[in-house]
Amino acid sequence: MKFITAIFIIGLFLLTSCTEKTRKVKNGLASVNNVHLYQNQLEKEIPTGLTKEDSLEFIEQYIQNWAKEQVLVQKAEEVLPAENRALDDQLEKYRKSLLIYAFEQAFLENRLDTTISQEEIEEYYNNNIKDFVLKGFIIKGYYASFKADSLESKDLDQWYKLKEAEDYVNLNSFSQINALNYHLDTTDWIYFDKVLEKLPLEGSIHKSSFIKHKGKIKFEDNGIAYYLNIVDSKLADEISPLSFEIDKIKAIIINKRTQKIRRDLSIDLYDDALKAKKVIFYNKK
Repeated sequence: MKFITAIFIIGLFLLTSCTEKTRKVKNGLASVNNVHLYQNQLEKEIPTGLTKEDSLEFIEQYIQNWAKEQVLVQKAEEVLPAENRALDDQLEKYRKSLLIYAFEQAFLENRLDTTISQEEIEEYYNNNIKDFVLKGFIIKGYYASFKADSLESKDLDQWYKLKEAEDYVNLNSFSQINALNYHLDTTDWIYFDKVLEKLPLEGSIHKSSFIKHKGKIKFEDNGIAYYLNIVDSKLADEISPLSFEIDKIKAIIINKRTQKIRRDLSIDLYDDALKAKKVIFYNKK
């Protein structure tokens, strides 16, 4: 349907705008120094859902933009002939890379197994433990900020310490409603530097000591009340916990599988071509 509509609209455009000179090139819409824009090139570019008037406007604009681009390209080729030859080589290499990549992606689509078991993750982690050294401090816990003049709950000063089981539920409910921003997670790790982006603590604490001793702190700054409770922590240069590295390990395993499929594909295609005598080496001794 889009194809039929495109032909009709382009035909209408040609009837209303085409001169005798442009009709000399069959299905030609425009040309710049013998480089032609043809109807079939334009058909696939017309967006769906346009009205007749919008389609005609799109076509006219597209043809003008194409002509402007051709003028620039041809001038560049004229002024920079040597450089252009080098550019042609680069573009050809890029075209080949894109073509190979598209083929490999299509080949991978139904062959790449993305299922990764917990056993595989643990095995990779244990076999490569030295690769998982923390580059910064990580913590589990709670941080939040509130408008100081709107805080009415005295219980917050106790809840944020997370001493009782119900404190987590109360703290989460209260923070969802009242906090300017907050993070409450005693299971997953986050980098402490992410916390410092939310809390103005730089210079007011000794970072490694505070984290190591699982510090708790509340303070006010410029009318904002801040709360922080570190439930668990790991210091920089320690071995990173497995739970913090799961996504990274999954990506590594998938990448290894991908590279193996690509290598095997290249080898198999090359071997098949050799057997079929499609590859010939001249002057081979």
